[in-house]
Amino acid sequence: MQVSCTQCGTKFNLEEHNLPNKPFNVNCPNCRFTMEVTPPPKAQPKLSGVPASTGAGGDGDGLAQLIALLTGALNPTRNADGSTSNASWKRRHVIICIADPESLSKVKQQLDPTHFELTICEQAVKAVEIMRDIRVDMVILDPQFDATNQGGIMVLRHVSSMMPKYRRRIYLVLVSPQVKTLDTYMAFLNGVNLTVNMTDLDTFNEILQRSIRDFNELYRPYNAAAGLTPF
Repeated sequence: MQVSCTQCGTKFNLEEHNLPNKPFNVNCPNCRFTMEVTPPPKAQPKLSGVPASTGAGGDGDGLAQLIALLTGALNPTRNADGSTSNASWKRRHVIICIADPESLSKVKQQLDPTHFELTICEQAVKAVEIMRDIRVDMVILDPQFDATNQGGIMVLRHVSSMMPKYRRRIYLVLVSPQVKTLDTYMAFLNGVNLTVNMTDLDTFNEILQRSIRDFNELYRPYNAAAGLTPF
């Protein structure tokens, strides 16, 4: 997909297979101007062996969509609170920036791949580049990440520099042995949504789901007024 900067006119390409289905924020590589880009519509999947037309006025694409819909409805994902949801409708893109291999492994095990699309970063520059190119829903950050380049500070600064409407879309989780789990005061001081002590990573999913429920409840009036989907 070719994009032309509305500020300086520079043209650059984005890989279409990495693009989200909704409008997203991108920075011009030349002047760093931030603009919203609407991706091109993606082709609907077709079922192998199903003809393009099925009966009078019918079509294979409609049948494929119906089957996909019924499959998702019959196989819902069960959340930590016992409720169910269709994971394919709510799959979130998560960037994980954790230096400690053991902690990284625990976080990965706790995040259901049918609900979260995970990207593991080893360098802060790569994490920032991804956030500039595509929409990211969550960042899980260790302050010691990419310590040589002060990666933790770099990622926090980039997220903090975003316009409020884009910053609000990113759920920022700070993982550290120096913080208390679910410490709202410490989260506020660090500009994050959730703090998790590394000793509690074995129950990371339950902690995350509880925090997200509280977050959605806090912003429920705002989301309703703005027509936004809860996280």
